[in-house]
Amino acid sequence: MSLSIATINLLNYLAPPDAFYDFLNIYDSAQWQAKTDWLSRQINDINADIIGFQEVFSIEELRLQLLELGYPYFACVDKPTISEEYVYSSPVVALASRFPIHNAQAVTAPTSSAEFSFSRQPLRASIHHPQLGWLDIYVVHFKSKRPIFIDNDNRLDSQTTSKNERSHQDIVEQWQQEWMGECRSTMQRALEFHQLYQAIVQRKLETQYPVLLLGDFNQELSQQEFAPLTSVQCFRQPETEPLILPYRLFDSGAFWYQNSPQRRPTTHYHGANGSILDYILYSCEFTPLAEFPIASLSEYKVWDRHLINPHYADDAQASDHAIVSITLIPYL
Repeated sequence: MSLSIATINLLNYLAPPDAFYDFLNIYDSAQWQAKTDWLSRQINDINADIIGFQEVFSIEELRLQLLELGYPYFACVDKPTISEEYVYSSPVVALASRFPIHNAQAVTAPTSSAEFSFSRQPLRASIHHPQLGWLDIYVVHFKSKRPIFIDNDNRLDSQTTSKNERSHQDIVEQWQQEWMGECRSTMQRALEFHQLYQAIVQRKLETQYPVLLLGDFNQELSQQEFAPLTSVQCFRQPETEPLILPYRLFDSGAFWYQNSPQRRPTTHYHGANGSILDYILYSCEFTPLAEFPIASLSEYKVWDRHLINPHYADDAQASDHAIVSITLIPYL
């Protein structure tokens, strides 16, 4: 029995009459129907056993839609922020499965402090597969690249200040504030990943369950934020590599394309620039590197037609991210 997993950024999944981020951002009934219809088509086409979601506002509506699509098990461990009773911000992640979900909970930062919190709370749940046994599934949505401003930045609002009113010094100050904000954003994303990875390792030390980590990373894995993924041994101690291997995470897409002449598809576009932001990582049990692998990667797929060749009638309310899915075949 194969196991298929997918990750989907839903892009503002919020049922009317509520609004996302601004009181004007409300889907009308036709737009909401188009959005839910688009999602149903994607899920039916992908036919995954386990799906992680990002940018969820309407939790109960998503649960009911997935139930109708054949996913009786659903987990969400956080709630979005609501202001003025109907304006939603801070979307959450969720997990749907054809297999029973056990022990779904929010991930706790191992080295938590008053100065750190996840921008979006990661989810961890355990699933028992008939052939693969117990698996730990993590769903994440790391901090975006949007700059983080702090109160004492005293930043200028360029939308309300005319060009004539803005001095040379104003522009330079705004420029500095923006790149300092981007630096804070990078640091937040790095902290989120490091804290999550520590929690994953500590959990695996306790259970030895194989791990699947899926979601929107909001940055490419090659960036410094995700440096622990390339750490294979203790510093200048090569003999420690076999002991660390069970706790490493591997990029399914990198495995799939490592010997392929094809270029790995991007999952998100900002204008004409594409990036790979959506990932499914797994522990060594699903790779040939393990002493006793339990499954092999038989398919890695990026569902991106709505991005590269959209049809307005079908894709007007589509996500701005591609969907990533993989299929694992257990060893007999």
